[in-house]
Amino acid sequence: MKERKVIMGILLLTVAVLIAFGLLLTLFMRSGFFDLHGSAGSAGSFVNMRSSFTAYAEPDFFAQRLGQYPAQRVRVLENLGNGWVQVTSRRGAAWVFTLPHEVHVLERRVAAFESKDDTEYVSLIGPGEVEVIMREGDWMLVSQRDGPLWINPHFMPSFDELLDFFANLPFDISVFYKNLDTGFTFGHRDDVIHASASLNKAIHALYVYQLAEQGLADLSARHVFREADRRGGTGVIQHMPAGTEFTLSELLVHSVRDSDNIAFRIMVDIFYNQVPSYYDFYRNMVGHTELVRNITGHLMTANEMGLIMLNIHNYLESGGTYSHAFKESLLNSDVPIIMSDHPVAQKYGRWDGYFHDASIVYAPSPYILVIMSRLDAGARLDMNGIGAFEEFKEISMFIQQFNDKYFSR
Repeated sequence: MKERKVIMGILLLTVAVLIAFGLLLTLFMRSGFFDLHGSAGSAGSFVNMRSSFTAYAEPDFFAQRLGQYPAQRVRVLENLGNGWVQVTSRRGAAWVFTLPHEVHVLERRVAAFESKDDTEYVSLIGPGEVEVIMREGDWMLVSQRDGPLWINPHFMPSFDELLDFFANLPFDISVFYKNLDTGFTFGHRDDVIHASASLNKAIHALYVYQLAEQGLADLSARHVFREADRRGGTGVIQHMPAGTEFTLSELLVHSVRDSDNIAFRIMVDIFYNQVPSYYDFYRNMVGHTELVRNITGHLMTANEMGLIMLNIHNYLESGGTYSHAFKESLLNSDVPIIMSDHPVAQKYGRWDGYFHDASIVYAPSPYILVIMSRLDAGARLDMNGIGAFEEFKEISMFIQQFNDKYFSR
């Protein structure tokens, strides 16, 4: 009995202590002990800084920084009523900002500047969350360990790096580059006219695939390879016996993946008088057909091929019935010219000294890269060997580094 009384006494005492602690906790909360802004802000009140904070010599984010402090309770000497309070610190009076900062999520890296008027950035910030101190239009002042910096989420890098690189190339070449996340676009001699070579195989394939999506082409239909179809050029069908059957879908794969001339010409013949015509289709993408003298070989610029690759990209990402097959053909090009550490959907072309490649590079922030050139084919252009030569690799890897530097998410 005596032991039971002792236990009951201990329990009652414990309950009493818990009740007293709860009342004390409530009193502290009501009095502002845990209130971030303190008691309405009269001098001599306290404020709880619930996370690490910076102390400044003046109530200004650009004033001298007196130090970085861990979360703690500080005594308020003066409250300006706008979030700035003067507090005591080991180094004397200092100013801290008590209002919670807005959090903004950066989806990619952006440049950070000491001033909105600067042309040289201090560092690259993101992707991830940043604390926004203030906003001025598209610009945001964000809190950083070494002091506040200005960023603009819509920032676009300077062309200087690109211009310097292409100014030092030892040969003439045309380039179109477009980051698909931001729309940042750069062209180097991208208005120079070139023969399309085999790039038009990818263009015509997009045309046929879109006809099929509209129910205007049956890609399961079969075609029997005839002697009359046998023509020279690249590809594997020329080595097959007459009588070999293909579906139109299979011919498109050969035309794009293998750059097969016979498969391409068969598809051009089948859909030559189709409505809408190839010329209307081309005009809708590029804006004109002035350089399209015939489907199997016409003229074009790198800029125009860039617009076409944008249309191809949109189709590949559309989830269409045939978009996956088209993408697989481009990803498995038998002669990859544009190089990358990321997957590349591409179509190369070579004809009479013209040498091109048009690609969609599936980097963390994907981009379009078109390289067109009129070069001396010579020994350095061994299409049956390495499949690419050093200059194209140099360009494509530089663009990859530039894109990853400024646009990686």
